[in-house]
Amino acid sequence: MKKKVVHLVYSMGCGGLEKVIVNLINGSYEDIEHIIISLTPEFEMTAGIIPDIEIFCLDKKPGKDIGCHLRLYKLLKHLSPDAINTYNFGTIEYHITAFLAGLKTRVHSDHGHGGDAQDGLNKKNNLIRKVSSYFINDYVVVSQDLMDWVTKVVKVKPGRLHLIQNGVEVPSSISIKKPTATGEKVICTVGRLDPVKNQPLLLKAFKQVLQSTTLPVTLKIVGDGPERNALEALAVSLDIQRHVEFMGYREDVREQLESCDVFVLSSHYEAMPMTILECMAIGRPVITTDVGGIRHFINERYASFVAPGDAHGLADEILNKLNETLETASQINNAHNLVLEKYSLNAMAKRYSEIYN
Repeated sequence: MKKKVVHLVYSMGCGGLEKVIVNLINGSYEDIEHIIISLTPEFEMTAGIIPDIEIFCLDKKPGKDIGCHLRLYKLLKHLSPDAINTYNFGTIEYHITAFLAGLKTRVHSDHGHGGDAQDGLNKKNNLIRKVSSYFINDYVVVSQDLMDWVTKVVKVKPGRLHLIQNGVEVPSSISIKKPTATGEKVICTVGRLDPVKNQPLLLKAFKQVLQSTTLPVTLKIVGDGPERNALEALAVSLDIQRHVEFMGYREDVREQLESCDVFVLSSHYEAMPMTILECMAIGRPVITTDVGGIRHFINERYASFVAPGDAHGLADEILNKLNETLETASQINNAHNLVLEKYSLNAMAKRYSEIYN
């Protein structure tokens, strides 16, 4: 008989964490019955889920909503799952509710510092984490820097900690991009339009790229979020709006990545970003800011790094990648082999299934 696992999320809108959950469900549905409970009514990413699963919404009100805990308690008693998996800071406090509802297996996964953005040192938030952690059986992190943080700051005992790195679908060979008739080059970034993702840095670097090359170049920004209006206004103020496409939320992220020549991540902080893995899996060159846990799973053999906030350095790296050097070709091959060997969807799903069982 299949184990029944509830995934409690803040939302299933556009984002890397949500894509990880989709991948996890798709990689283990033959052995596990999955259910999604979202605090808020955002469900764009559920379109990528293969099996027909139950999805519920608790309609959490802004701020503290005690009624949301009661609604979750009643729903868990009705569903009677074998395990619950919460994700990031927005849902960690609900482990107390899951404990009171009688769930024996309670798992929490941290894919970043949540509301703390880069540093993870917010005292109030960490007090909530520490109290909640007493009700968690298994605490999962996706990168070594998060493992160090949870051990030293949140004080979770090593015996309950698991490092499970994100996994993606990996084709057996690299996808070759076909050149366009106009010779246009495409730079792409994918992610929520949020301050921590620092897309303004990419826009400023892209202006320098346009000033330094005669090639026709387009920047595609895939994703949506609260910073969209500000980013569109910045593109206008930089006078680059004709060369920037704000794509919004897309279900065809893989196709968007395959259509690009260079992928760029300009974030202030990342733990283990799915988009980097997805690009390496299909053979697209990656440029990333040197932040968070990224260096714990890749180095210069697989991608190019720039200092956070360095628009000039980022522009130089983009121009270098557009010239398709031998160094870039080597990085692409190394990166594809790395993902194939270590970061497959099956490996991630197997680790989670072991915890649920």
